[in-house]
Amino acid sequence: MRSSEDLRTHSSPSRLACYLPLGVAVVLLLVAFLLRMDRVVARIFHVDEYISMLAVQMTTLKGLPVLPSGILYSQGLLSSYLAVPFAALSNGVQEEMLRWPSLLVGMFTVASYYVVARRLFASRAAGLFAMAFAAVDMLMILWSSRVRMYAPAALFALWALYFAVRGVTGRHRSSFWLAAAACFLGATLSHSVAIVALPAWALAILVTTLLERKQLSVATVVGNLWRDRISWLAIAVMVLAAVVFGVIGQGPFLTPTQATCRTQSVDLAALVAEILSPGISWQRVDDFVYYFTSKVYLPLAVLVGVAGLISLATVVRKRVTPRGLATLCLVFIFLFTIAALGFLFPSMWRKTRYLFILCQPAFVLLAADGAARLGLLARIWPWAYPRWLSGVGTLLAVILIVVVWGQDAWQGLGARGIGDYNTAFAWVRENWQEGDRLMTVHPSAAYLYLGRVDYYAAGERARVLYDEESDETVDRYVGATLVDSEEGLNRALAESEGRLWFVVDRKRLFHRYDPLFTQQVFAQMDIVYHRGGVPVFLSHRYPRPIPADPTTELRARFDDLAELGGYAVDFSAVAPDNSIQLVLYWRPLIAEVSRPIKVFVQLRDERDAIIAQADHFLLEGLVSGEVLRDLIEQREWLRDGVLLYLPDPLPQGTYRLLVGLYDAETGERVPIRGDTSGENAVLLTRMSAP
Repeated sequence: MRSSEDLRTHSSPSRLACYLPLGVAVVLLLVAFLLRMDRVVARIFHVDEYISMLAVQMTTLKGLPVLPSGILYSQGLLSSYLAVPFAALSNGVQEEMLRWPSLLVGMFTVASYYVVARRLFASRAAGLFAMAFAAVDMLMILWSSRVRMYAPAALFALWALYFAVRGVTGRHRSSFWLAAAACFLGATLSHSVAIVALPAWALAILVTTLLERKQLSVATVVGNLWRDRISWLAIAVMVLAAVVFGVIGQGPFLTPTQATCRTQSVDLAALVAEILSPGISWQRVDDFVYYFTSKVYLPLAVLVGVAGLISLATVVRKRVTPRGLATLCLVFIFLFTIAALGFLFPSMWRKTRYLFILCQPAFVLLAADGAARLGLLARIWPWAYPRWLSGVGTLLAVILIVVVWGQDAWQGLGARGIGDYNTAFAWVRENWQEGDRLMTVHPSAAYLYLGRVDYYAAGERARVLYDEESDETVDRYVGATLVDSEEGLNRALAESEGRLWFVVDRKRLFHRYDPLFTQQVFAQMDIVYHRGGVPVFLSHRYPRPIPADPTTELRARFDDLAELGGYAVDFSAVAPDNSIQLVLYWRPLIAEVSRPIKVFVQLRDERDAIIAQADHFLLEGLVSGEVLRDLIEQREWLRDGVLLYLPDPLPQGTYRLLVGLYDAETGERVPIRGDTSGENAVLLTRMSAP
């Protein structure tokens, strides 16, 4: 008979093993909430959040996410409805409030990782590791704090994985397949990209099933299908509904000749061509491989390899267990999905952010399984810790994951945004005048904050529809008139009614449009507001297009920085505000400039006195090294439009127009090779005033 002291000694490790996982799980949930809530209030916005916010606004007003253009925004259908109650609580556009559905879904996802990993691998340690990875994974934090559909889609994908794998390894297969189909439908209703997983998952399930049952006969399969025919019929209906919804939802992505804004008619043949584009090359999967082998995910990739190799060894040794089978099924799903993304689908589907929905759940589960298996291997050695201390070892591993692997999440804690499209359009609204017009690359954000938009400046990747009523090509979200060329921009600027605003983020300003389009913007508009990454342009009072090429060529090299290749000026074309336009054509020579360089333009009289001057940074100082590198590679001009305001009246005499560069900090001029002026300036031309 044991003494009470013996019983207490015997039961203490059992209590620790029972309560420690629960305590760790609660702490991980608190950590996950802290990291996600910090991002919710950070006011750092993903550019597509405004589209989802507009969809929520339209759902609240109309009962359906029908955008102002007339199309149904099927992407994120479930997310739009989930956010409606939070939108009803908001007064106007409250971005933080609309992020709460993603936050709540993200928290449920973190908890789900524990349940899924715990049951698939029959291991509390695997469950806690999966939960720890999910709690501090930077991408999960970001998508759980944005008004987008990725968090719900990833949650449904996780549970679809769970039920599909249990369908392979469990006894009550039809019930698991039914649940998997329902979750797959939920994932597709959240984001139509989920349909990409269907062929990959089906193949992975087939291969795993054959490994489990090598003697599986056709008669057995048919018998099982007939026995549970009602369940399998429901499964077929849900999968078919998901495929139809996912495919039809791609209608708005078609070219203007294939879909219309009002009728939404769809060319099915073109639609299939949009969805399938087979091809085999390393370039098609290179980004995906890099994604999971980058510095951030490399430790997890190693753990995935450990889990896969150990499970493969059990197959080779013919000792397949339910856990090993589950691991192999997840490995096949992960690899086949990447192969399907790369080799079956066109570029519009091969976006690395889609891996968050399609591959990340399997990747995280496999990494957790690999970590747990390493823990089991450690226990077989004689010097290993006693079994009752395994819970403490798991706790230490979880702390290591949260502190070390999650350092990116902790370093981003407390970051706050200083401005985006929200503040830009708020400033436009405050300074709006009767007759003004608005152009933007982001019509959804404009309509969300201003309730209007006139032009959609699309650039090369226009997302447009053809509107039969207006006989115009318009953007697919709001229905704003398309501006996709320098000619269209110049026409919009030349219209006599009111001023023209242009709101665009810096990234798209320099990478969405060709250089001449961007430089026309700078030449004919001024930046009147710039906070964060979104400048606001306002048209000049008398906008004038700049020529694509210089009217007068020259070659003046400013040290190793740039070459002035020519200019264009017409002294007879004086605007009513007494300004003339000078255009300088630069050839950048280096991409990285270590000092701030300004351009000076001076009009001097016969006594060498400056009567008009324009000192400025090229393209208002927004030119990055990446932009300069692109211009150098393309042998493209950096066109610098300058307005020079002449005295009124201009005294009679002869004038010289000079240009040069100087260091904005020291005032020292950049030397010109072969300078003949004696002051490192280029004499462009002379003019005479009668």
